[in-house]
Amino acid sequence: MKKRLLTGLVGLALAGGIFWGFHSNHSAENPLAQSKEQTFMLLTDVHFLAPELHDSGKAFTFIKATAAGKDLEYQTQSLQAFVAEALATKPQGVIITGDLTLNGEKISGEQLAKELAPLKEQGIALYCLPGNHDLYDGWARSFHGDKQAKTAQISPEDFKKIFPDGYKDAHSTAPDDLSYALSVSPDYRFVLLDSNHYPMTESRAQPATGGSIRDSTMTWLETQLKEAQQNHQQTLVFLHHNLLQHNDTVNQGYVLDNAAEVKKLLKDYGVKVVFSGHIHAQDIMAEDDLTEIVTSSYNIIDHGYGLLKLSDSQVAYDRKTISVSDWAKGKPGLPAEVYQHDTYLKDLFLNDGERLAYETLLNQGITDKDTLETGADFLGQVNLDFFQGNDWRTTAEVAELKKDPGYQLLAQDKFLKDYLDGVLQDKNLADQHWHSK
Repeated sequence: MKKRLLTGLVGLALAGGIFWGFHSNHSAENPLAQSKEQTFMLLTDVHFLAPELHDSGKAFTFIKATAAGKDLEYQTQSLQAFVAEALATKPQGVIITGDLTLNGEKISGEQLAKELAPLKEQGIALYCLPGNHDLYDGWARSFHGDKQAKTAQISPEDFKKIFPDGYKDAHSTAPDDLSYALSVSPDYRFVLLDSNHYPMTESRAQPATGGSIRDSTMTWLETQLKEAQQNHQQTLVFLHHNLLQHNDTVNQGYVLDNAAEVKKLLKDYGVKVVFSGHIHAQDIMAEDDLTEIVTSSYNIIDHGYGLLKLSDSQVAYDRKTISVSDWAKGKPGLPAEVYQHDTYLKDLFLNDGERLAYETLLNQGITDKDTLETGADFLGQVNLDFFQGNDWRTTAEVAELKKDPGYQLLAQDKFLKDYLDGVLQDKNLADQHWHSK
């Protein structure tokens, strides 16, 4: 229930390093572009499930009901809407910081790459990192009729083949995982860190939620930071797990196990901003001079993504959203839910938050319909605001919300009270925009 609101480590490289190693024509001194101004689009937590892995039967209906507000039905259309937006924006690249698939289904990864292929055809690079659901995930399943069936899992080697751009363009890759570094311009270096815990063979276990940066990758990371400093490049870091604690109540498994060590290293080398995902919520916060920007999951509510603009003097981030309903206008033959997708997606997310309230209150013996709806409506809206990054409220506004009968009712449950108190008011930074000083 709590997780809805918000295994082993990779060890030795195989075949003497051939498995992980990749020979690139690019070097730190030979950046991918000379342009002083660049734009990148940032996605995370797409959780794509290939349509051929399910029908509309009982098994898929069940998994949809447990999907925590994710849209598993019309993902192809929402991806096509994103591709249309990207082709109009013409960024240098699209960066996806993990959880590309629902649960590491190889077919889902391959189909996602096909959906995004028009980007490459127009010269837009696709730089991907795995998330905790992407590699050797024992939950990889197909859903047909009333049966779930195991389906092929993505291996680390598969991941590099399915999403090759980052590894082809990298000037360096980490020795023991899927981390890599890109010299994108004379002014900027991107370091994409694999923060996930996964086995080295097919798994029968659920995916590990938590993550950390491996010791060997820490050594490699410091080398990248030193080189960037010597080349007068600013380093931007991307990963799946969070470096900072964005929620006081729900954070275990979301913040890196060795976050303190990683933060110290980044601060020692003057890294100013880190980009991540994993919690599905939009949030920007700073600790000392280090800012972390968490982009909301593309697969919930308003299809949020980040627009990252780089110049020789500034890094700027803006949260953007995509209206699948607008994209669908004038396109015949689509399901009714696609034409009304904005409303459909919002209702899907609201209903999930409301369901949690209903379960909690019913467990407390509350059965009155009006009382249940009061609590459910309040939690659904507050949860929506938090995940969209619309929780920048004054103390006076929070005080008024706490007078609401819905809050008063839910606050009788300690977990929900702690959760609500944490998400009603963002006390750090506003979550829609950020730029370096």
